[in-house]
Amino acid sequence: MSSTHKYLFLKAIRNEPIERTPIWIMRQAGRYLPEYIRLKNKAGGFINLVKNPDLACEITLQPLKRFELDSAIVFSDILVVADMLDIKLSFVENKGPVFDKVIRTEKDLSKIKKTDDIEKLDYVFNTIKLLKKELADKKPLIGFIGSPWTVATYIIEGNSSKTFANVLKMLECEEMLLHKILDMLTDISIDYLNKQIESGIDVAMIFDTWGSLLNDEQYEKFSLRYINKIKNGISNQDIPLIYYVRETGNKIKAIKNLEIDVLGIDSTTDIGVIKKQIGNKFALQGNLDVNILKKDQSDIIKAIKHTLNSYGSKSGHIFNLGTGITPDINPDKVKMLIDNLANISSKFNVK
Repeated sequence: MSSTHKYLFLKAIRNEPIERTPIWIMRQAGRYLPEYIRLKNKAGGFINLVKNPDLACEITLQPLKRFELDSAIVFSDILVVADMLDIKLSFVENKGPVFDKVIRTEKDLSKIKKTDDIEKLDYVFNTIKLLKKELADKKPLIGFIGSPWTVATYIIEGNSSKTFANVLKMLECEEMLLHKILDMLTDISIDYLNKQIESGIDVAMIFDTWGSLLNDEQYEKFSLRYINKIKNGISNQDIPLIYYVRETGNKIKAIKNLEIDVLGIDSTTDIGVIKKQIGNKFALQGNLDVNILKKDQSDIIKAIKHTLNSYGSKSGHIFNLGTGITPDINPDKVKMLIDNLANISSKFNVK
């Protein structure tokens, strides 16, 4: 942590003066890069990459070799915590994550063999340690978890659902069971995040992708309540915390009460609208629509300028997409985005 004071990314989080707006991209190490596809195929699939620290380290660094990004993010997945529940996680081509067990009843929960041995996730911690050596204090490293609510949706459904029928049924009929699942996942998440911090991450992030499924009352009760527990359970409170939820604009009234450092915004709301509502309470991350990267340079430049002007302040902004980058994006467009952002934001920030 000794060199983190010099990172542009962390200066922006602290709302300190910056020479340009920093950028990293959700899923920056992934399926849009041909070198990633080659390594994934050679390794025999996604899960084999995640569980091999040498390969996960190599994958993490791939986008940093191509682009002038301001942070690395550990190559992993929010669902690896299934290892702590003795649930086998597989990734099926064109289908996504699939679990060999689900938790939909009290009986299902009683059969779960939860372990307190966080070393079951040692492949993630070893990846972090390798990355810290490779990064050599030149770039910060983001570690992450899924929110208990979002992870629960997968464990209840057993896969990447489109309808969330089982989750919504539990919300309506089995609140006590749902809280038991969320408490269990929260305890694991706190241990997991603390071990990532101990292993060397500079920034922590919580992905609450499916917080968007919940109405205001449910969101407070089944998601934010557990986010607060995790925040309070972090052993090093100096580690900045990023929180990301889809449909951010609809949730902002509740989010304003969170004790976080950065709010990650999706692309459904203008960043300026969020900025007006939260002021300087925390930094903002986002929120370019990924589809802009399918357009030409003039459209990309126009979108960059719009985002910067809409945000309207000289610091406190980390540029990112509003969602993870998709496999259909040409890496050349990512370079175009990063290079133009550096040029435009450096002029914007010295006004």
